[in-house]
Amino acid sequence: MASAKLACFGLLAGVDSPSGGHIERFTSLAYVAQHPAIASSTTLADLLGYEPVFSALRRLERGEGFADDVESLEGFWDLRERLSAAFADAGLPAFSPERLASSLSGGERVKALLCGAFLSGADYLLLDEPTNHLDGQGREWLYRQLERWRGGGIIASHDRELLARMPRILELTPTALRSYGGSYADYRQQRDAEQQAARAALEHAATERRRTRARMQKEHDASQRRSAQTLRVVDTLNIASFERVKYKGAAKERPGTLHRQHREQNSALNTAVAQAHERVEDEASVMFTLPGSQIAAGKQVLVLEDLRLAHSAAAPLSWRLDGPMRVALRGPNGCGKTTLLKTLVGLEQPVSGACRLSVHAAWLDQHLTQLDLSLSVLTHLNLDDTPLEEGVLRSRLAQLQLGADKINLPLAALSGGERLKAALACVLWRRDATQLLLLDEPTNHLDLASAQAIEAALGGFPGAMLVVSHDEAFLQGLKLTHALAWRDGGWQLEPY
Repeated sequence: MASAKLACFGLLAGVDSPSGGHIERFTSLAYVAQHPAIASSTTLADLLGYEPVFSALRRLERGEGFADDVESLEGFWDLRERLSAAFADAGLPAFSPERLASSLSGGERVKALLCGAFLSGADYLLLDEPTNHLDGQGREWLYRQLERWRGGGIIASHDRELLARMPRILELTPTALRSYGGSYADYRQQRDAEQQAARAALEHAATERRRTRARMQKEHDASQRRSAQTLRVVDTLNIASFERVKYKGAAKERPGTLHRQHREQNSALNTAVAQAHERVEDEASVMFTLPGSQIAAGKQVLVLEDLRLAHSAAAPLSWRLDGPMRVALRGPNGCGKTTLLKTLVGLEQPVSGACRLSVHAAWLDQHLTQLDLSLSVLTHLNLDDTPLEEGVLRSRLAQLQLGADKINLPLAALSGGERLKAALACVLWRRDATQLLLLDEPTNHLDLASAQAIEAALGGFPGAMLVVSHDEAFLQGLKLTHALAWRDGGWQLEPY
């Protein structure tokens, strides 16, 4: 549904045009896209959509302004000061309209865009996955801003903490947009009740079909017996030939009439069951199981000795991971979480110290940079010499909702959720079983259903795990045992 959500936001924001019908907007909107496009020359004024404002200010400061400039600055004369204060409150570098947007990190650009939206004077906000690139502090900042916001808003998000703060939930399905009053917890309660009723309706329809089919079979058998008996009796009657033909024809016609009636009833029953089934969510449709990567308790997995990371002023790290430990890496953006994961799998070299990895490890980041996105999931699995036979492999991929129409496509052509599920299959179904899984913000580009499916699947992973995520609900679902937390300029192991 990610592509449908993106299309919906594009239409609401006026970025795209509908193929049919029309959209009327009676209020002003501020849209913050999930992946804003920037060029090397894009400034903060360009990024926030305020370049016309700052251009008008510059012309007026030079004494070259026009009457239109004065009119366009209504409500924006102090924009620079307000943006500077907003940037400071958000923990961003000092605001300058000429500053290049590329000088900010992804999370900083998102916060900058949000600052611009909150100061836009718009009546409505359209925010597409606004917490995706924010760390814990950034998310708390956004939650505070939304609490202060007095306008309306539509927010697409799989951040369950953010959803819990919403007064209404809209559910976009392939056929409809449904509205639920209350928070995410209220929405889940209503959806669970609907699903319970839908499953009961399906069971009732299926039971009614079985009962009616049994009755129709009895009626069919009885009709056949009566027809056969009538034919035998007619043969014994002393009547004219044309009378005998008439009686036999009537005897043969009655079962045919009953058969047509039964066929119509059976079609109606099948339709009722099919319609009831459509209202029941397939709980296994986005779920999948991971193959055994069992690791014995106490088995040495990873040893770090006086490890100093590149691009980091952190104190040397000495630590060991034994057995199926499940560890969250916690810390603000920029503290070196991704650098640590890359160092563990040899993609970054430490400044000093030692890193000894004793098991097969797999690293997946949110962009899947270690996979060739021009190749299909089947090609990747074959290159990695998967031990699964093709029939079993296709069946497992189908459980991931990666059917025959998807498994031969380049990974780049799949949606975010499909791509991550394919990537997990690639690293977990290869011949050398993965016993240590390193995940860097794995749910950033997933819809909520896919994120929950990945969460449930990884909850049963029998190996060790190191995971970076700012999604607290996701972390809690992984059954973590420890946290390696950034404290006072260094890493500290804590119980989760």
